Amino acid sequence: MSSSWYPGKSVRTVARRLATIAGNVIEYVFAEMECVPQGWRTIKGWNDQSIARAQEAHWPSLVENLQGPGPLGVSHLPSHTTREDLADHNIMMSYGYVLAVASARKDQLSILDWGGGVGHYYLYTKALLPAIGIEYHCYDVPNLCRLGSKLLPQVHMHDEETSFAGKTYDLVISSSSLHYFERWREEVPKLAAATGEFLYVSRLQVVIDSPSFVVMHRPPREGYPDLLGWCINRQELLNCAEECDLALVREFVFTEPWTIRRAPEKGQCRGFLFRRRPASNREG
Repeated sequence: MSSSWYPGKSVRTVARRLATIAGNVIEYVFAEMECVPQGWRTIKGWNDQSIARAQEAHWPSLVENLQGPGPLGVSHLPSHTTREDLADHNIMMSYGYVLAVASARKDQLSILDWGGGVGHYYLYTKALLPAIGIEYHCYDVPNLCRLGSKLLPQVHMHDEETSFAGKTYDLVISSSSLHYFERWREEVPKLAAATGEFLYVSRLQVVIDSPSFVVMHRPPREGYPDLLGWCINRQELLNCAEECDLALVREFVFTEPWTIRRAPEKGQCRGFLFRRRPASNREG
């Protein structure tokens, strides 16, 4: 018998395994998401006034948490009141990398935030990149745009795609938004058309092996209504990007839990930074 073995060690190993199993069961039972085999249906979703009210109530806390030299583990989600959340810090530092790449050799950066809520990523951008001039545009549903115009008058809010059609931006962001579009594959070419150089698809619900499937998201902690979305197959997304002449620059993994009841595969939270291919490469 190995001298490194003793009864207490075996007991602790079993206890850790049982704790892990129990944790997984609890996470599954209380998961906010559930697979919807019937597919998409029409619901009010993100334009529900309760979302704008929850965002407005949380706004002072978000602004306060972004002040000073402390950690940037912050979030616009109303249930996240600290600035030291590890998962949120991962998201922020990943965005910092994207900004560093997109702003290289630039004094001014134009950004379009596609599905950007009330424009909270503008605050993140200023905190992470204070020395660069920012022209910030945000596209979302009318209720969130009205609130965004009130909270951030320096941000250009758009609730219609026609108001920025034909324009391109140095960086286009889609953070936790692409999977909430019913026809997400049709959104990718729109994102690509607005991309002058970089497209950052962040906090995306993905699966690796299963085809994309619909989920119902019930986020009671945030004070939000039920929301329909997708868990998107990673390769399906990459294929769409390739068809739009977007090359993958960097992939990101996030620690946000995406447990989905009755799902064919456990979801993951990932991000993708794409770069528009030069015209000469596309022609070849």
